[in-house]
Amino acid sequence: MSRDELETWIQTLEAEIRDLSLSLAKRQADFDALAKLTRRIADNAPDMIWAKDMDNRYLFANRALCERLLMCQRPEAVVGKNDVYFADLERSNGQRHTFGEVCENSDEIVKSKQKAMRFVEDGLVRGQYLVLDVHKAPLLDESGVMIGTVGCGRDVTRERQIQKDLNESRASQQLLMETALDFAVFRLQVKPIRPRRLKVIFVSPSAKDIAGVTQSQALCEWFQVYPDDRKALRYAYVKGHTDLKFNHRFRIYHRVLAQWHWMHVIATCVKGRRYSYVNGIMFDITDQMKSKAALAAKGRELASRSDNLSEVNTALKVLLKKRDEDRKALEEKVLYNVKSLIRPYLDKLKTSRLNARQEAYLDILESNLNEIVSPLSRTLSFDYLGFTPTEIKVASMVKQGIKAREIARMLDISTRTVEGYRYAIRDRLGIKGKKVNLRTYLLSIQ
Repeated sequence: MSRDELETWIQTLEAEIRDLSLSLAKRQADFDALAKLTRRIADNAPDMIWAKDMDNRYLFANRALCERLLMCQRPEAVVGKNDVYFADLERSNGQRHTFGEVCENSDEIVKSKQKAMRFVEDGLVRGQYLVLDVHKAPLLDESGVMIGTVGCGRDVTRERQIQKDLNESRASQQLLMETALDFAVFRLQVKPIRPRRLKVIFVSPSAKDIAGVTQSQALCEWFQVYPDDRKALRYAYVKGHTDLKFNHRFRIYHRVLAQWHWMHVIATCVKGRRYSYVNGIMFDITDQMKSKAALAAKGRELASRSDNLSEVNTALKVLLKKRDEDRKALEEKVLYNVKSLIRPYLDKLKTSRLNARQEAYLDILESNLNEIVSPLSRTLSFDYLGFTPTEIKVASMVKQGIKAREIARMLDISTRTVEGYRYAIRDRLGIKGKKVNLRTYLLSIQ
């Protein structure tokens, strides 16, 4: 080979080397870009992603795995280490770490069965409970040989807690419905085509004791309604379809007990996307209604007794009034008789010739007589005091506080005559010669 041919070949070779270098650099750049993209995708994924070799040492880990399970700041620091290393590191730092201790060895299971599988792994990570929904599969090379495992895990701690609470709530509700004694719970489905034909979804076992209703019965077979209650029940049922609420009391024939019982049913319609449901509860209120009826009867009896007592009270008032009138009439008659039958003779005895002892006896007799009739004279009418019609008019005007001149003008008599009437009135009242105001005394007479 000549010198020129050798130089030409060397130049060609150098050009090929440059092309290869450029191609290699481009491929390296593409590889680096792909690696960065892969890392960026993995680190931004919310789920944990990893790959392990056949000895369960990490080949790859994303940021979510490092931050939430392995507690490692850099994903690169994970490579070459296994789960035991990070668990021991956490415990050595005084942290409570039990994740994966009681779980099955899922890595070995996947390598043994050589297929993708799903697991639930849980435990404490730094004292906080963590549950992962894990998917694992064999990691194969270009020739299909398994060189490790690959997996991803999703944090389902909150979902598991919600599911646990929901299961406990359902269990509590189921227990409540199955052990209820004083009430029964039911759930009905509203059919879109025929909304008034409700389908029975659930009836608690207590419904058989309370209303003679079982799960196998259709709604139309539940109750045999008392004839007098059917119209009101039908109206409440129709109204419930409008208001989406039902609250009604009615009587049914209890087939098991062979008796008429009072039922109180409360229900509410809940609308769903596809179907609507009616949730309700029923009570046996027979005892309450009987008590209410007994109280109503007792109330009517008490009202009747009250009316009777009112009538008796009215009769007693009439009798007492009649007794007071009779007593007043008797008092007036006694006073009238004293003034008309006894006092005139006492006045005559005063003008007769009596010795000193007889006059003393007469004064004592008159004084005692006045003491006897004095309480009676304050309650007597002017008629029984023997007043003339004119004396009654004058006494009434004096009682009203009208002066003598006004009385004279009103009766068309003289003032002197009015004074004469006043003197006669004081004499008939027995206060003649006493320092007693006539008007005050007349006001004291009822």
